[in-house]
Amino acid sequence: MLSILIPTYNYDCLGLVEELHRHAQTLLFPIEILVADDASNEDMKRNNRKINKLSNCMFIELKENVGRARIRNLLSEKARYDLLLFIDSDAGLISSTFLQNYVSAIQNSDVVCGGLLYDSTLPSVIFSLRYCYGISTEERSAKERSLHPYDQFSSFNFLIRKKTFRQILFDESFSGYGHEDTAFGIELEKRGVKIKHINNPLYHLGLERNEDFLRKTETSIENLYRYSDKLAEHVRLLQTYKKVRKYKFQKPIAFLFRKTRGILKKDLLAHHPNMKLFAFYKLGYLCNIK
Repeated sequence: MLSILIPTYNYDCLGLVEELHRHAQTLLFPIEILVADDASNEDMKRNNRKINKLSNCMFIELKENVGRARIRNLLSEKARYDLLLFIDSDAGLISSTFLQNYVSAIQNSDVVCGGLLYDSTLPSVIFSLRYCYGISTEERSAKERSLHPYDQFSSFNFLIRKKTFRQILFDESFSGYGHEDTAFGIELEKRGVKIKHINNPLYHLGLERNEDFLRKTETSIENLYRYSDKLAEHVRLLQTYKKVRKYKFQKPIAFLFRKTRGILKKDLLAHHPNMKLFAFYKLGYLCNIK
């Protein structure tokens, strides 16, 4: 009935799979757990291979890195059951009824999104930028997400009927990091597939160090620019960028960004990064792309 699909790259997700496996034993319907590794380093794969020892669980090793979109599509091809639950490997369970909550919610829907949370305490200041961004931008209740259901779609934690997923798939033309889930949400809207948002979150545990997250943000913005024709009406940063260009503010903002980039980075990599400055950093970086 339920295929739990977990893409992973250089992350130890054995504990997550073991906990999901324990929960699955208490339910009255069949469950499989498939983990696909996107060519991680050997040390990480060595521990994750223990997943194969669990009943109805499989650890699939890809020989080359295929990316965030392709690996999810591959998992859907290998899934046996009609309901696909996608979970990122750096997730942590919160509720003991997590799986049952999803199965109950999908009865009259094709797609259900559960949301995510961050721990109430910052684990270390070296993760402060990722943590503050997550708290301010990504943590949303089901009520809040339902106001813009397609724009709030996230591949971190969602359930979808296999038939629906196979009709759409993740767009494999997206390379690098960022926004393949934005494109998927757009396709759901185009096809009139209804999304139900519920409060069934997972913890997001895999925080990047400040410097790494800033680099990933820059890569994400480059992807945003590359696919702006597809994403323009659904991403706030692109909407702001469009207004900036309309009123011919792009060059002044780009110039100001270049002059202040060092100061901005110093703040963003500090203990208490300012999210308004982070928003300007992203806009300034976008305005500088040629």
